[in-house]
Amino acid sequence: MERLLRAGLCLVESATDAKSDLKTVLLNRLTSYYHFLEADVLLDPSESLDNVQLKTALESLNTVEGVHDCLLKEDLPIGTRDLAELRTLLAITFKWGVQPLLTRAIPPGATKPSVASNDFKQSKGIVLRLLNIGLASETVTFVSTTLLNRHLDELLRAGIAAGWRDESIGSQVTRVLDSLPPSQTIAALGAALSVKPCPTYVRKTCSALLTKQLLRPEGVRGLCAAIFGENAEEAPLDALEHVSRVLTTAPSALPAEEYFSVILPRILELLSERAPPSYRRAAAFAISRMLAMPVRPAVLSLLHAPFMSSNSSTDARKGLATLTTLVTNTDPSPTLISSLLSPIIPALYSLLYSLDNAKTTDPNVRETVRGLMATWGRVAGTTEALAVLWSIVAGERGHWRITLEDQIFRSEEPETPATLDLLTPSDEDIDIDTNILGLYPDPVHFVGFLNTLQRADVSSDFFLRLLDEYRRSKRTRDEDDPTKTLLYLQLVVQMQQQLADGPSTILGKPAHMLSFIRQALEKPAENEKTNISPPKSNLFDFGLAPQPESQDGDSDDEDGAEGPDDEMVETSISLLLAVLEVNEDLSARTAPELNDIFSLLEPYALSGSPSLQPLAREARMVITARLASTSASHGNVQKPNESQAIYQKALKLLQDPILPVRAHGLLLLRQLVGSDPSQQPESALVPAILSIFLQSVQDDDSYMFLNAVQGLAAMVDSYGKDVLKGLVKEYTQGLDDLGAGNISTHDLDVRTRIGEALASVIKKCDSALPAYADLLVPPLFQVVRSPQVPTTLRTSCLALLAECENTCPLALIQYTADLAEAIVDLVQIETTSLPPAESEDANPTLKNPKQPAFRRAALHFLGLLIRESGREMDSARRPEFSGAVLRRMRTTLAYISGTDADAVVRTMTREVVETISELVETRL
Repeated sequence: MERLLRAGLCLVESATDAKSDLKTVLLNRLTSYYHFLEADVLLDPSESLDNVQLKTALESLNTVEGVHDCLLKEDLPIGTRDLAELRTLLAITFKWGVQPLLTRAIPPGATKPSVASNDFKQSKGIVLRLLNIGLASETVTFVSTTLLNRHLDELLRAGIAAGWRDESIGSQVTRVLDSLPPSQTIAALGAALSVKPCPTYVRKTCSALLTKQLLRPEGVRGLCAAIFGENAEEAPLDALEHVSRVLTTAPSALPAEEYFSVILPRILELLSERAPPSYRRAAAFAISRMLAMPVRPAVLSLLHAPFMSSNSSTDARKGLATLTTLVTNTDPSPTLISSLLSPIIPALYSLLYSLDNAKTTDPNVRETVRGLMATWGRVAGTTEALAVLWSIVAGERGHWRITLEDQIFRSEEPETPATLDLLTPSDEDIDIDTNILGLYPDPVHFVGFLNTLQRADVSSDFFLRLLDEYRRSKRTRDEDDPTKTLLYLQLVVQMQQQLADGPSTILGKPAHMLSFIRQALEKPAENEKTNISPPKSNLFDFGLAPQPESQDGDSDDEDGAEGPDDEMVETSISLLLAVLEVNEDLSARTAPELNDIFSLLEPYALSGSPSLQPLAREARMVITARLASTSASHGNVQKPNESQAIYQKALKLLQDPILPVRAHGLLLLRQLVGSDPSQQPESALVPAILSIFLQSVQDDDSYMFLNAVQGLAAMVDSYGKDVLKGLVKEYTQGLDDLGAGNISTHDLDVRTRIGEALASVIKKCDSALPAYADLLVPPLFQVVRSPQVPTTLRTSCLALLAECENTCPLALIQYTADLAEAIVDLVQIETTSLPPAESEDANPTLKNPKQPAFRRAALHFLGLLIRESGREMDSARRPEFSGAVLRRMRTTLAYISGTDADAVVRTMTREVVETISELVETRL
């Protein structure tokens, strides 16, 4: 081998004469080479330079081949200078031997080589010899290593070009490719393709071989290694596009389905943490391009298999890592992320729920799932997000099994059976939000997940759909799954509690909310008949202006229609209050739908269930105060004075959800209307204030009620007949027909409270009461003489008439005689010798006029009339009773004093008889 190396050194040593041309130098080298080998070879100086270069290349190949054979027989040491010599000899072989021969055998533009030419045959022999050196796989020598590392692209290109239709060379090239790692062969084939010009058949053969290398087990990783290098972190865009183009282009000789079925799993393997960053970026880039191609279903099937199929053998942890890497290394495209995650969000939520409930679990896995779902929640469209979330509520879920090795797999059945917490409760205190019935999704957990999405638009639309489904399920009463209604209700409650404010608030779309609230409060058209007076179209119309006589419809329908579900109505009103609290600028002026809602709330405020009434009253109060506030701000107030500031402050306080704060606002209004006339609000605001006081009279809180009563009295004192007329109308309206017989307990209580306000007004009027007599006496006595009105209310009217007589007798002077005769007739008719079967204390709406309290009130009023008539006063104003009338009254009452069943009535009757006798004596 030493002799060969010294001989080869003659071929590569530097020229001694720098002025000599290349041909002369090469001839001198060849002469030295043959002389050293003692070979008898004659060189022709007239040969062309190409032939001299070719001869030099062939002798260089002989030397390399000889050294390679020696190294195969014996492992001999090689020095650094010898290594450089061998590299140079190999370079000469390709530069002056292989390349010129192929260029002459395959001219530019040729579609096939000239196989019959001497150049092609000679190049074919050289390539075979080089391939034999490269295929020494059993004993790798420095020669074969240098050949494959430095000249693999040239060797492959030459082998493909010279091996056209030659199975011997083709098989040798294939063996060389199979013996090397894909990263090296792919890089070499790519370099061979980049040489210009490249014959068509060479380009096609290289592409076919490149595809074959790509389909090897390490082919995809080899492609990345060839493009980016080993363990590279940077990934230029042009390199990413090149890798993506290679991976997404299926070969023409292979069906696309078969190609992608092989290549896709290997691309997904690069999305692991073990792969270099550039490889992960390239794989993600290629996958993102595939999702826009017909192969998309196959890609999604592989990505979703660990979460969608219980037959998948892939650990969900690995699937989560793949998805996370893919989402992290792709462009933040909403379409891409939605297509990746939307189909598996129900499964991911089920997995998150299982992980949150597991006693021991990897927190990294839980946070990975939560992060993926949060990413999806930020980019998904509202319609798509709503559909996916509703599929979870509809029951789409999965069960998960966690192995001892902390692997996670989807299963058909839950890992452990549900416990019987409902039948065997534990000794500890059970949280009110505990999911005892095992509802899925768990309301608390699911609403908490919605809160993490921070999507107010999604939360609002989802809440409205949830309310619609709850109302539908209550109406249809689905027997297949009765727990659905309970699930909807629990979700509604939790959303109201957890999503009342914040980034995920359900109150983000007040217009949609108001529309739903109005629909929830409406009754079906066929059930609109009601015994309650129709709601007013004007919020502040309380009889202050002349109104045409109403024509009340028939209300004797005994088949009372059932209204909407109380739970839904209560939820809707609570939602209304929350919407108004969050949106401070929302009023009937900006949202006319509030007018309809205000009217629809009236029946619930008057005759709803005990839980509905305070809510409905509070909602009506807030709507009234809100509209009053906006009306004042848009009024013709030139300069806001102190009274305006107090008025606005009071209205703001009345909208507060805390009862003491609202009561303080009512106190401010009462003080305002009762203040000095110069400090009172303008008359245009009076209807609004009257409306607020009338609604506050209905409040169960004593402080609110008392302030409202005193406020009404102060308004009559400050604003006169118009306000008094409104009060009387509220007290007596709707009682002059058959509908009065169906008055509710709450309505009766409200009218009684208004009666207390009227009593306070009457006392304050004092000597000015005669000016209001015509407004008070006729409507009050009309109620007294109406048998269809509850006895309690008739008694209240008698008490008010007595208060009028007691305050200022002159106010009733023109009615005294008629009232006295009417009262005697009334007592005569209603007297009884038997105690009543039912007391009005037990049934306030009782219409039995035989109640003792009714007769007592009548006798008290009659006694006042007779007593005041007997006092000294101007004869011109004294009421005149004829002798016959007085005798009849005394005779009738004397009989009642001995026969009535009530002892108090008998005593009061005797007192009235004595008063009549005194009146007779006074007249005589």
